Amino acid sequence: MLVLNLISKKFKKEIKLKHFYQLIKRINYTLIIIATITATILLFAKIILQNNFIDIVGQTSLITKNNQNYNNKIKEINNKLKTVSTIQNDFIVWSKIIEDISKITPTNVTLNLVRMDSTNRNIKLQGKAKQRSDLLELKSNLEKSTLYNSIDLPIKNLLEKEDIIFEINAKINL
Repeated sequence: MLVLNLISKKFKKEIKLKHFYQLIKRINYTLIIIATITATILLFAKIILQNNFIDIVGQTSLITKNNQNYNNKIKEINNKLKTVSTIQNDFIVWSKIIEDISKITPTNVTLNLVRMDSTNRNIKLQGKAKQRSDLLELKSNLEKSTLYNSIDLPIKNLLEKEDIIFEINAKINL
């Protein structure tokens, strides 16, 4: 078989260019269609993501409001706990001191006043002793006890022999 090509070179060139342009045109249309479909998909994805974002922001704000209430309650409880802690730290077991005083006080000594000062850590005892020896015994018992130091018994209280009205000041060791 014999193939004859009777078309001139110029027309051959034009035909080739026409086929090439049509191919480029088809590729461009295909790319435009793909780009349009992709843009549409991305637009729908953006809308869906925006709606989800709005929902999440709404839920987060509700959670934040609820958590704010809990945070306020926690702060209130912490403040109460701090107050209780300071009260407990400043608490002094006065009953232990009173019990110790009652144990070390001789039978012939009557206490009329027992004043305890927590801020200065002082104790003041006023009372009446039948004899000087009872008063000295009370002072000796206070000195032996580990709860008291710097015991101050004025000399004027020791000048009398009987029915002595006394006043003793001491520091409390807590």
